[in-house]
Formats: sequence, C-alpha cells, structure tokens
Amino acid sequence: MKKTSLLLFSSMIAKHNASAFVARSSPAARPLTGMSALPTTTQVSNDDFMKQLGHASQIIPVLHPEDGSSPSEEESAVLLEVLQKQFAHSDGIRGFFAVYLTSAESLTMEEVPSVLAEAVKGSDTKVMVPLACMNVIMPTAMSSIHQDPELKECASKTADNGRKILRLLKGDSDVVSNCKAIYQVSSDQVEGGDDLIEYWNKFFTNYKYGSEQKTDISRVIKEFC
Repeated sequence: MKKTSLLLFSSMIAKHNASAFVARSSPAARPLTGMSALPTTTQVSNDDFMKQLGHASQIIPVLHPEDGSSPSEEESAVLLEVLQKQFAHSDGIRGFFAVYLTSAESLTMEEVPSVLAEAVKGSDTKVMVPLACMNVIMPTAMSSIHQDPELKECASKTADNGRKILRLLKGDSDVVSNCKAIYQVSSDQVEGGDDLIEYWNKFFTNYKYGSEQKTDISRVIKEFC
C-alpha cells in the first residue's frame, strides 16, 4: 500500500484558526462573489498541501452559504468539479479536511452536504480511505491525550465529523479491510502481518498511542469493520 503523508491533528486546528475565510456577501450576491473566489480546478489539482489549506477556506463558504441554505444547482456543479479534482490526490484531501473538519460550519452540521458527499463517494478509495480513517483515529486519540476540557471537546467533535465522512464510504471493501486492521492493532489482536496490519501498526507506534487511546480508537472504529 503506497504510504501517504499523515494529517497532523494539532496542525489541523492551528491552520484552521489561522485561515482567512472568504468574506461573505448577501445571498443575492453570492453567485458573483463566492463563486469567483473559488480556486480553479488547476490549482486544486496541482498545488501542495499548504496551498490546499487556503483553497479549503475558499470552498467552505460556498459549500455552506451564510444564510443556511444549500448551494444552488449551478454552484453545486462547479463545487463538485473542484472537489473531485481536489480529492484526486492526498495533498488535496488532507488540505481540505484539515480545515473543514474543524470549521464552525462542519461542527454544526447534522448531515454532510450532498455535493461533498458525492465528491467523497466518487473519489479513489485507495487514496481517500486511509486518510479518512486517520481523520477519525487522530482526533479520537487526542480527546484522551488533551488535558484541557475545551481541547478535549474540540477533538471529540472533530472525531464525530470524521466519522460522518467515513460513513459515506461504509461497506466499501477498502474501508472494511483498513478498519479491520486498525481494530486488530488498537485492540492488540494482531494476527499475521499483511501490509495493512504493518501499515497501521507503524502508524500507532509512530504516534505512541497508549492503552487509553487504543481503547477509544477500537471502540469507534469497530462500527466500520
């Protein structure tokens, strides 16, 4: 399995808080200002991780209009094209979700916006799934590592958001195989040494997850096995 760069949860919050969100205008002016502020498909296809963070902050206000409505049909079509290009590579996926999962808009959402759900479902699961799993694992672990109540709550909410994204792919063979490997590693029930077991075992070792983090991770990831 090709190794991807890991999404650091601590930097997720830092980058989100530092991001300058696009100024939003009245709903009537949204197609002119919001859509023109979107990154191009070339930018989201080619730019590195750091630039993808900025692209995400431009996409989110169009994905979640300020008036609480859904994007228009025209906006949804453009958004889908941009998100599909962004989700075609790991830097794009990491950059978008590093900002999105900790954004005020996503933290209050009950359901994943339909255009985002479509883009996730249409992505290459070999690339998307490991990163989506990390977006559940890492904040889940941080929720027990943090001592500050506010940081613990933020980590817990981010983990909830990560699960909403992973649920879009629930039942996919890549989700099942990765989550089974994660469950075995997190519950110390490793049997055999296939590539996924080795991949996730190394991941857990690198982040020095202890018994409390492993217990929390195995509890939330079991849903997807």
